[in-house]
Amino acid sequence: MKRKRGGRLCLVLSLLFITGCWDSSEVNELAIELAWGVDKAPNKKVMISAQAIIPSKIKGGQYDGTGGASKGKPFFVVTSDGMNTLDAVQRMQTKLSRQVFRGHRRVIVIGESMARQGIKEVLDTYTRDPNLKLRTDIFVVKGGTAKDFLKISYPLETIPGLAVLGEINQLGTFREMGILTFLLSANSEGACPSVPSVAVGMNPASQDGDNQKDQSDEDGFRIVGPGIFNKDLKLVGFLNVEEGQAMRWVSGNLKKLTVSAAIPQEDGNVSMDIYKLGNKIQSVIQGGKIKIHVTLTGQGAIRENNTSLDLTQTKYITLLQNALDKQVEENVLRTITKVQKNYGTDVFGFSDNIRRKNLPLWKSVRNDWEAAFREAEISVNTKLTVRRIGITGPSLQLNVNEIKK
Repeated sequence: MKRKRGGRLCLVLSLLFITGCWDSSEVNELAIELAWGVDKAPNKKVMISAQAIIPSKIKGGQYDGTGGASKGKPFFVVTSDGMNTLDAVQRMQTKLSRQVFRGHRRVIVIGESMARQGIKEVLDTYTRDPNLKLRTDIFVVKGGTAKDFLKISYPLETIPGLAVLGEINQLGTFREMGILTFLLSANSEGACPSVPSVAVGMNPASQDGDNQKDQSDEDGFRIVGPGIFNKDLKLVGFLNVEEGQAMRWVSGNLKKLTVSAAIPQEDGNVSMDIYKLGNKIQSVIQGGKIKIHVTLTGQGAIRENNTSLDLTQTKYITLLQNALDKQVEENVLRTITKVQKNYGTDVFGFSDNIRRKNLPLWKSVRNDWEAAFREAEISVNTKLTVRRIGITGPSLQLNVNEIKK
């Protein structure tokens, strides 16, 4: 009995020393930020923009469409500048009635001018704050500022800053494009980072001189291909979407792709969905010159056949595979050559591959890898395999006498 009383007394006394979360913030005291922007500001300052939700306009995860502040939008954008990121954040806080909470941040966008100036000085805070996730995705705004990008509405999503995550996913990339991946590339001895880029407006500028602009083009944005950074973490240029997919296939960061190719012998074309992509990189040095051979593999299904070929015939499947192989090889090699000549930045990860598999070769070129990469002789070989042809062999719209058996 005495032991029970002693145990109860200790339990009661221990309650006196238990403290509650007296210094925590309630949800209704926070400004929840989901997207973040960084721009260059005058006098060598940095401008910070935050896209935060307006809780009263989001009910059950849906935008209720009511009016009010920010012209009915379920979000608002607040900006401020400072000598560094944290200084700008403190100045931003004076404009808000609630404390900015960055734990739910999903996206960081960087204006092109800021990216070309270099972003070494603005990355430190993202690695020190435990509330910030290193897997947060990062994008460059091509031809614009992060501030303007965050103010754009997007027709399919309540919070427009998050729509860019869905767009990049549609391109078949793995969701490994965050700050962590960027920093790993930046700290590699030879490899250089690349970052997906976006541009304001659903449609690109007209190429035929038509100056008329559809009002619907004012809203939304589009993925326009990756931005290429050098070892000083300065943006040096861009690739287009097709080139970006080729780059990610070579580096092993692509999970799906649609390839289209013309079939000259048949005056037609085909398209193939590739869902199993592989890559292999082999490197040697011959005659004092680095030679790199890239082998790309993939399996998939024919999704469109605008030829008269009966795809139940093995010989025609081989014909299509050869045409698709050639198309991929030309695209990939053209992309690699462009990066070699124009930028000299190894965004393909060749240096990492050489270091892992051919250490003696790497030691011989590590001190001047950029020059070695520019001069490397690179070849590409593709091996695609058609696993499915759809639910029909020849196209159903063709007459029997038009089909090649």
